[in-house]
Amino acid sequence: MNQRKIEIPTRLHVKRVSHTPGFTLIELLIAMAVGLIVLGAVVTAFTVQSKHLNKQDQIAEMQQNARMAMDVMSKEIMMAGYGASSLTRCTGTTTASSTPCLGISAANAASVSFAADLNGNLDITPATSNPNENITYDLYTSSGVQALGRASNGGPRSPVIENVDALTLSYLDGAGAVTTNLASIRAVRITIRTRTAQIDPDVGTYRTFTLTANVASRNLGVPGY
Repeated sequence: MNQRKIEIPTRLHVKRVSHTPGFTLIELLIAMAVGLIVLGAVVTAFTVQSKHLNKQDQIAEMQQNARMAMDVMSKEIMMAGYGASSLTRCTGTTTASSTPCLGISAANAASVSFAADLNGNLDITPATSNPNENITYDLYTSSGVQALGRASNGGPRSPVIENVDALTLSYLDGAGAVTTNLASIRAVRITIRTRTAQIDPDVGTYRTFTLTANVASRNLGVPGY
């Protein structure tokens, strides 16, 4: 009987598996840390820039509000006293002795009232037939914010601007001296101080802006047309 000879290999052949190079755990941790540092720097720069832009916007709005209020008040005060010579002129000290009257009827430190016959109907009685002929400017609180108010013919105030810190008025005669005699008033010195809508965190308070102007009325002290 023939027997088959079985050959047993004496050496094992191991196939080597090549590994693709990668990152170690330490390298990943370092990369993450660097990424977080860069991200933090970007966020910080964005936050600083955003705060700076917001502050500049508030300052610009504050200054624009002051200029707008001054422009609106000046244009109407310049017309105070306009009307025919037959209409009664305002007389008295600080407050007119009788109203309605042409000119400045109330000359207070933080409010002013005046009248003009804008439609030329020889009547300045506060009524719908005489719109915007009896005007008062003063400060009041609107929705918790101090505002410059304008009232026409004794009606309700409407806000001209908000975030007004102060309004100071003084009244000048022809020589530029301060007076409380209504018949002697020729100009009104307006000083308005506005503030930002929010507290500036850099200074811990509101930023303010002050504007002053002398507004002369061409109709005060003249007999009328």
